[in-house]
Amino acid sequence: MIWLVYLVFPLYHLFNQTPARAAMGLTAVVVFIAIYIYSYCYERGRLLCILGMLLIIGVFCFSDEASLYMAFYPAPIIGMLTSRKQLTIAFGGLVALFASTMWYWKLYDDTDALLQFLPAMIVIIVIPFALVFGRRSRELRQKLILANEEISRLSKNEERQRISRDLHDTLGHTLSLITLKSELAEKLILKQPERAVQEVRDIQATSRAALRQVRELVSGMNAVKLRDEVDQAKKILAAASIVLEREGSDFDRELPSPLLDNILGMCLRESVTNIVKHSRARVCTVRLEWEPGKLKLIVADDGIGVSKSSEAAESRPFETGGGLAGGNGLRGMRERLKLIDGDLALESVGRGTTLTFTVPLVEKSSAKEGGR
Repeated sequence: MIWLVYLVFPLYHLFNQTPARAAMGLTAVVVFIAIYIYSYCYERGRLLCILGMLLIIGVFCFSDEASLYMAFYPAPIIGMLTSRKQLTIAFGGLVALFASTMWYWKLYDDTDALLQFLPAMIVIIVIPFALVFGRRSRELRQKLILANEEISRLSKNEERQRISRDLHDTLGHTLSLITLKSELAEKLILKQPERAVQEVRDIQATSRAALRQVRELVSGMNAVKLRDEVDQAKKILAAASIVLEREGSDFDRELPSPLLDNILGMCLRESVTNIVKHSRARVCTVRLEWEPGKLKLIVADDGIGVSKSSEAAESRPFETGGGLAGGNGLRGMRERLKLIDGDLALESVGRGTTLTFTVPLVEKSSAKEGGR
């Protein structure tokens, strides 16, 4: 509204005209002000308002070339148009106004007049584009803010899922061990009380370890290693009267990254928990195979195997449901392996089940690094 003060110049020019022309001009100025305010406040009919303002300015320019400065009013309104077609039409009308005024007053032959009006015309032409770019920049910033909020929301959900997997894999494993040892202690308490006492002490140590694991999990410091998990698996399998056979010496090799070591360790932990709960096995075999470009962890048992319904569910590992393949165990392992582009294959032929965890390896070449 404050810019309307500059209409004092065309009004001053009108007061020097005849009363009839002054009345007509004053009416046109009032209409111009009404259209200007309406087009600024409302989007509907904005293009027609702009064309109407340009028409009124053109009428004034045929009596006074200085009225060309009134184009400063519709210029920002043009920049508020959202349709490219409407923007093109309005900008074309603005250029037509300048061209017709220059042609009518022959400003191109008057160097002083041209130097007077040309900078103003350039600024007026730039204003719509500056407003369009400014609006798009604000829209992009708003989209960026929304995208960051969505990323934050997804990160929180991923963190919740990670905590859920860690609780299931870590505490589920430990509580299974406590359950097995407590059942064993119950059986031994009358026959072998000394051994039962030892089992109770083991339960106490395991419960303390569980508390420590919870603390590490909460603080984000739970760094599981595959080598340690093999030793822990031997204990929990022995408590369930299952023999662990560790094949090969590749477990003594250092894994390429702590993340890979952690994920394979958690996968082994959950596999052993599943074997204890579901397999009824007597022997569990764990093997680590280093192959060109990939690493395989194979966990096999000689238990009852997987039913056909579970095999069918294994092909849809992310669906909810019961059974070994459709439960949280394999789903959690698959989600972990996805973090390192790994894969899980379940095979059940006759008696027994075999889980094969395959993860890619990135070989570091010192020669290549030295040549860079």
